[in-house]
Amino acid sequence: MVKRTLTILTTVLLTSAAGVSAAELKVDIPNIKLSGGISATGFNESKANNDGSSTNDIKLTDAVIELSGGDDFGGFDIAVGSLVTPTVIGSVDAENQGNFGLNRNNDKFGILWSYVSLTPIKGLQIDAGVLPTNVGYELAATYLNPNTTFGLVWNSQPFIYKGVRATYNVTDDIQVYGEYDRGSELNGYSKDHAFAVGSIGSIEDINYTFTYFDYGNYKNLVDFTLGYKYENVQFGVNGDYQWLDSDSSKKGYGIALYVIPEFDKVSLPVRVEYVKDKNGSGIYGFNDKGTYSFTVTPTYKFSDHTFVRAEYSYVKSNDKTAFNGSSHKGIASIQFAFTF
Repeated sequence: MVKRTLTILTTVLLTSAAGVSAAELKVDIPNIKLSGGISATGFNESKANNDGSSTNDIKLTDAVIELSGGDDFGGFDIAVGSLVTPTVIGSVDAENQGNFGLNRNNDKFGILWSYVSLTPIKGLQIDAGVLPTNVGYELAATYLNPNTTFGLVWNSQPFIYKGVRATYNVTDDIQVYGEYDRGSELNGYSKDHAFAVGSIGSIEDINYTFTYFDYGNYKNLVDFTLGYKYENVQFGVNGDYQWLDSDSSKKGYGIALYVIPEFDKVSLPVRVEYVKDKNGSGIYGFNDKGTYSFTVTPTYKFSDHTFVRAEYSYVKSNDKTAFNGSSHKGIASIQFAFTF
């Protein structure tokens, strides 16, 4: 599918340039946009080793270039680079990866996502290729999120995968969508296929998403997000409820609350989470024990495109041996990022 996407993109570029003299070569793709970012992060993680000791590391957390474009009939989106997915339960061990949509083999650099879009009728868009998920509050690159680390709730959600997604605009403010997905990157237990239906939009001043995501022959996920801004404070909520196909009593749920006060060049994002497995589901990995996390990320913006932020996250579980023999762990980090 990626080869086909690149072939279509190359054809569009060559066709657009046809008929133009060599001295005046130009490419005319409507609404072309180049964006991306790069970030580096230093981590100090407690309880990181088997003996309970701490570990330090510095990582290139993001290096992404994204090219997109299109018109009323369709378009494309392709991102290449490398991502780290550091979580509140494991940052130092997280590896740079590319080719998310193709495999999970820890490649250092590759295609992150790539898809073409078609608009066969007004209001309907069909995306096909390697897709970022619609599920959850947190996005693929760390610099796009309020916190450096990804949370407990994010850790059990889909991420990037091959698929086809159809989205229909019900109104100017409400969309509904359905998708069918393939590939081992969905989940190791999913039999390599999944489907999802959901809605994205806004009602009054509240932004929302709602999704039902079915991992084939493994588990089911109901996810929602809500977002609201009051004066200089942003609020967000992401909730999940999941259960296994083999036994619906084996389930889990999680909730994440985001509060982001902003003061000119300074912001103070806070994330509070709670997750719980039931009846040995293993969905969140804490042996049926409730687990919570607290993350605070003071951030200073040098400009609209450059920032530095410190972060401290603390995770506490009722599973007393969850983190190399301990019930808790902490991660401190500092990140520098540039976006464009």
